[in-house]
Amino acid sequence: MSGPEKIIIVAMTRGRVIGLNGKMPWHIPADLKLFKKLTLGGTVIMGRTTYDSIGKPLPQRNNIIVSATVKELPGATVCPTFEEAVKKAEGFGRDIFFIGGASIYQQALAMADQMHVSWVKQDFEGDTYFPEFDLNRWQETETKEYPEFTHIGYRRK
Repeated sequence: MSGPEKIIIVAMTRGRVIGLNGKMPWHIPADLKLFKKLTLGGTVIMGRTTYDSIGKPLPQRNNIIVSATVKELPGATVCPTFEEAVKKAEGFGRDIFFIGGASIYQQALAMADQMHVSWVKQDFEGDTYFPEFDLNRWQETETKEYPEFTHIGYRRK
């Protein structure tokens, strides 16, 4: 395999809920800390709604926002399509993290080498879901229990 690793990173419920009204429906500091640890120094690709929910570029990471309507955002690279975002990210030569939302995840599923999933233990209502996927196509590489979630790393089989 050549080029940087392509990695989906997501927190979701067992029912695949990832969002409600443009934001994550939970606040789990341990998961945010893990997200930061995993993505630091890499390139993050996100959709506009995800960027808006964060409110600013993530420090010490290359931020690429996919948006057909916005042309530029301070501290970030804006690309009109997912394909252009991936091509731009590959040029940085660092691991590429797909961090949401649903449309980004849907497009990333076909190309991701790894997934880091924080399975939130509590059920939450939501209006945005991680796309359906076949766990049989993924090999568990690591598991760590936290009080509010279970983090599982997967690699494509």
